[in-house]
Amino acid sequence: MNFIKTNDPTLITPLRQKLYQTFTTALDSMWESLYIASSTTYLIVKNNSTIGYCCIDSDKSLTQIYLSKPHLGLMQNAITLLIETHLITSAKLSSIEPVSFNTCMLYSTAIANNTFCFQFDSNQKKIKVHTELIQATSKDVDTIKSFYKTQVGFEDTFGYTENLVQRNELYILKDQTNFIGTGECRLSDSQPQFADVGVAVHNDFRGKGYATRILNTLAHMALSKHRKPICSTTIDNIASKKAIEKAGFHYDHSIIDISFV
Repeated sequence: MNFIKTNDPTLITPLRQKLYQTFTTALDSMWESLYIASSTTYLIVKNNSTIGYCCIDSDKSLTQIYLSKPHLGLMQNAITLLIETHLITSAKLSSIEPVSFNTCMLYSTAIANNTFCFQFDSNQKKIKVHTELIQATSKDVDTIKSFYKTQVGFEDTFGYTENLVQRNELYILKDQTNFIGTGECRLSDSQPQFADVGVAVHNDFRGKGYATRILNTLAHMALSKHRKPICSTTIDNIASKKAIEKAGFHYDHSIIDISFV
């Protein structure tokens, strides 16, 4: 079994689509679009045939792995080889990937929660927002980027904001004088049943229920587009977890850090 680095998406996309069909629920889109997308991709080759692929980030952490169904029994061999050749020292995997996740757990020396993932209860009633969410336009990009940098600590240098604006998936909440926050309703391209919602609120307006109301509004927006709303937060963001649950979401699964050394 060999691991061959590739930058060719045409080789990976059909394999990734098959992997997604095995998931027990949706993969968090932020994890997919930022962490997995920035990882290095390798084809997994046996006897000159491609049997799967894997993604490894700059910290030598496995972020995704797939073996085709006839070769699924080789998952333990693949993980062992990745560790023994020092390609990986850890994994960051979602518990929705049962075979790879449980195989990595066999070799774990330590585990820790990284991200909590949630799904929305579609029976939840819509919570009114004090003012309506406004769809962001290109004129708002600089303001939003500055907001992200100062209020969230996220410096967008790679076009994240522009992409959301172009896709009509970014919204603003403000009153006559204040920029209160932003909301995102990202329609997944790879998981067409789902939409990932997110919120950021200005520090001056936190603790006043805005995040909960925005998330609830975005969830109903996703439902109106025939999408199932999902969202996530890191384990250290207790306030975000509370807002998500108050908005009508329930905990569904986790992304786990798995150490091998």
